Amino acid sequence: MNLKHVFTAATISAAIALPAAADEIRATSSFGPSHVLATAGYPALFKKLEEFTAGRWTGYDTPSGLLAPNEMNTGLRDGISDLGPIILPYFAADYPESGIVGELSILGTDNRAISSAVTEYIATCAECQAEFARAGHVFLGSDATTNYEFLSSKPIRTLDDMKGVRIRTAGSVFTRFVESLGAEPVQMPSSELFEGLSSGVINATYSSVADLKNAQLYDVVKYVTMIDQGVFNAAAMTNASSMLWGRMSAEDRAALAHASQYAQTIGVQSWIDTTDEARKTGEEKGVEFITPDEGLKAKAAEFREAHLAGAAATLESRGVKDAAAKIERYKALLAKWEGLVQNVHTSDELAELRFAEIWSKVDFNTYGQ
Repeated sequence: MNLKHVFTAATISAAIALPAAADEIRATSSFGPSHVLATAGYPALFKKLEEFTAGRWTGYDTPSGLLAPNEMNTGLRDGISDLGPIILPYFAADYPESGIVGELSILGTDNRAISSAVTEYIATCAECQAEFARAGHVFLGSDATTNYEFLSSKPIRTLDDMKGVRIRTAGSVFTRFVESLGAEPVQMPSSELFEGLSSGVINATYSSVADLKNAQLYDVVKYVTMIDQGVFNAAAMTNASSMLWGRMSAEDRAALAHASQYAQTIGVQSWIDTTDEARKTGEEKGVEFITPDEGLKAKAAEFREAHLAGAAATLESRGVKDAAAKIERYKALLAKWEGLVQNVHTSDELAELRFAEIWSKVDFNTYGQ
């Protein structure tokens, strides 16, 4: 036998036996290695993606250092990263249509329903999809925080207690809310909350109770006033670069959308679990959780109604057409999801429900194009 032929046959047989190398996604969760996206969300996404594509796709995350959250819009566009979160208010001028959800962030109290309604709204909004296409990436869903409360160094029980209080806010809606209560809003990165509260630069932050743990505020926050109004809902946590999207078949795009729901619902559940844990630990450390009096609650409700009454005009001034109809569509989706999540008990169940209700109905031959 010709030895050359033996080696050729063996080489061909070995090549046939080897599985094709998986395509690899380079993700940047960007909030640091201890953030839930890095510890659980993105790992779950890649595990599910590998499962859903029979090993054709896998990926890895660089949780910090490659792109900061405020660099992600261009970073995804330019292919520096394949996958990452977009915080819509950071790039408000690029997303006036998608940003409608942020203007309605005082609606709802269940972050499972809110995040799902936001996901369905943007995924089925032609104008929103055009915004993401222009930016060079593809929307694959959102999460949302738990309710915002007043975390403070001094007690806030009544409307009078709000006068002159310096409160850190995140977002224009919450800035206007704090002003309507007679307090003074202050802009400050979340990374500076501890120093701001301990030095007296601010007296409170309008945040989720989970931030007692997330920002380690137990030693500087002595009171939490449970106003239960508003969440942060304007975050697209697993946006895909259009460059990545263009390399994927319709089947694999569907798999990425499906797998992405796991990352987002893990984030949603983490806010719930961390809020519960932070309240328990806070109570053990002597933090007082205050039920506001009727006057303060009434003023908060008055702001909510006035804000919603003027929301259409505000959005129209930003170039959004038919804003009133779009607000009503979001409200209807929120009501729908408030019903759907009642029998959901785990983040995996919510992920599968979101895929069935939203993404299974998408044509991935054209979505994101």
